[in-house]
Parts: sequence; C-alpha cells; structure tokens
Amino acid sequence: MRALRTAALAVLVVLLTSAVTIGALLYGPALLGEPAAASDAVVIWPEATAERTVAEPPPRVERFTILAVGDLMTHGPQISSAKTADGYDFTSCFAPVASRVAAADLAIGNLETVLGGAERGYTGYPTFNAPDSYAEALVAAGFDVLTHANNHSLDRGASGLVRTRDVLDRLGVLTTGTARTAAEAEEILVADIRGVKVAILAYTYGMNGFQPPSDKPWMINVLVERKMTADVKRARELGTDLVIVSIHNGVEYQRQPSASQESLERAMIDAGADVVLGSHPHVIQPMEIVQAEHEDGTSRTAFIIHSLGNFVSNQRERFRDTGLLLQFGFEKNLKTGVTELVSVEYVPVWVDDTGVAGKEHRVLPIREVLADDAYPGVTAAERAKMRQAWDDTTTHLGSVEATSADSSALVFYGTPLAR
Repeated sequence: MRALRTAALAVLVVLLTSAVTIGALLYGPALLGEPAAASDAVVIWPEATAERTVAEPPPRVERFTILAVGDLMTHGPQISSAKTADGYDFTSCFAPVASRVAAADLAIGNLETVLGGAERGYTGYPTFNAPDSYAEALVAAGFDVLTHANNHSLDRGASGLVRTRDVLDRLGVLTTGTARTAAEAEEILVADIRGVKVAILAYTYGMNGFQPPSDKPWMINVLVERKMTADVKRARELGTDLVIVSIHNGVEYQRQPSASQESLERAMIDAGADVVLGSHPHVIQPMEIVQAEHEDGTSRTAFIIHSLGNFVSNQRERFRDTGLLLQFGFEKNLKTGVTELVSVEYVPVWVDDTGVAGKEHRVLPIREVLADDAYPGVTAAERAKMRQAWDDTTTHLGSVEATSADSSALVFYGTPLAR
C-alpha cells in the first residue's frame, strides 16, 4: 500500500512539473511582456569556432571628397565690375558654381592676389591687390583652403603678405605657402575631415623679382626640391592620411608641362605625396594617375595635374578663359588606416565677362549652360565659345566610361562616390 502511494505521488509530481513547464512556454512570454518568438530585428553576429567559420563583416570606411580649382585672379576689369555704391561685391562671380564648391568636404583654390588694404589701392596686373570682399566671396562660395605661394604673393611687399594672412585668419579660411613668423613657417597645414587628416603644402618658383626681407627669407615657400621632399616626409610623420602639394610653376600659356615640371612633380609623389596640383601656366595642362609605393612597399595610387588653369580671371583668350572644378573621391579603411583614391572627375567651366547685369565675371559650368537654352545672360556668341572650350578641355584631358552624379562632370578615373 505504501509502495502504491509512493508511485502515485511520483506520477503526480511528473504531471505537475510538465504542466508548469508547458504553461511557462505558452504563457510566460506574454505575462512578461516579451514576444513569444525571437524577433527577426535583432541579429547577433556569431563568433567563429573551430567547427564553424563565420565571414567577417566588411571593414568600415570613411568616404570623402576634395575639390580643387586653379588660379583665383583679380584683374582690373574684375575689380571695376564688382564695384557697388558702398564697396565691392564678388558674390555673383562664384554663384553659378557655389553649390558644387560647398558640397565638397574640402575645397582648395590658389589665391593669386594679395589683400593689402584699400589705402594701397586696388589694382590688377601686374601687381595685384584685391578688396577683402573678394576673399569673403570665396569663403561664402565654400572654399576651405586658399594656397598663397605664387608669383604675386609679394605684390604689396611683406606687409601686404602679412595682412593677407590676417584677413584669411579673420574669415576662418585655412592657408598655406606663406608665413608671418618663423614659427609659422615651420608649421604644416593639416585639415581635418571627420577624423581624416589631410596635409596641404604649397610652393612657388618665384615672386616676379620681389623678395622678402633679408632677415625673413621664410615668408614664402619657394621651389627647393630637397626642402620640399623633407616637408612631404615630415607631413607623413605627423600621421596624416593624405598629403597634397600645390606647385606654382611651369611655362605660361603652354598646354603641355615642361620636363622640369614633370620631374619635380614626380619627386613629390616619390617622397610620399598623394596629389600634386599644378598652377601658373594659366591654361589647363593634362593630368595623370601615377602608381607609387607606401613606405612598406605596398602599392598606392597617386595623382598629378600639371596645371589647373585659370578658375576666374579677365584673360579672354582661347584656353585661358577655361578652367576646372576637379573633384577627388577618397576612402579610408577605418580598420587598416589605409586611405585610397577611388575616383577623379571634373567639371569644365568658362568665365563669362558680360553676365546678367552686363559686367560680372561669372564662372559658368559649361555643360549645364549649354543644356539650357534659356540660361540667363548668355549670348549665342558666348555659347559658341563655350562649345569650343568644352571640346578643347575634354579632348585634352580625356575621360573613362563611367557616370557622375553631376550631369556637368566627366569621370577621369574610377567610380565616383555616391552623393
């Protein structure tokens, strides 16, 4: 009898345990406010084991763009056309391309004038001095860096150079190539793009016969290959991800680079530069993709443009009235730390010296204007010049079979980053 009661009790315990288990499975999640089944919205990446190989997620990358333009000049007619009742306004010069400049993560131009102040007189060629409002218009258009090592940097002497730096500082735009103090001359400009470090260096062949004070030879960077090579290597030692070198050099109005240009540009790439931006010829010269090596011997892709040409000026001759919006796409692998050039594209632009109000020197995106028969202020004769400029430029530079998100751009290398 005792054995029977014991057996019955055991059966009862099993039944109660089973009931509790089944009830917990069926009603527990609802009572606890949790879903009855695992949510598909939560995915946990399993770790690999000896029995199971799990693919690693793709490395995270930081994608960014850098835009470069050529010579930013202020000839006399440009200054006259910008005159207003109470000063000068150059905003209209850059309005047609400002959205493209501002869209880049970093926009660079060559400031080929000084901001020496009104008391010294505003003049164009041969010795330039522009109103401060010229720089204000450039900043408003979206330029982040204005290099200032060129043959007009001393057009108002050492004090004009100093004042130019002061004005640019006040406007919050970065600059390189000139210095106010010996300590500043030793600094390397490093711009930050969401944690990516970009060093920018600038040098010129000369200053049209002008010289800095004998006790301040460091005021402007000149072309000395050994010093330039050392600067590029020093920039690399700072832990930068990219090094860009602006070189003001070459033969004016020649559409092909000189042998000395090519030699110096290649030396900068070999020293560790990723991009070389040429200026001074005032016409566009070819560009090229260059294969080079990292310090560890692994391959890297670098870029040279021998001359970006004029971006804005009053030079009206064929080839001199045409320039570029040159845009680079880069990717930094956040796991390996390696930054790579993935694309190069360009927008040919043309300077219209008789705009809507009959006087503005407007920088116009050629293809955009030609596609719009009603584009304001453009005459039939100007359209003909723009078609010629488009053909001249695209034939000279070439392109690849890839599509840009910008309908006015041509792709020179790679696949442009999605905008």
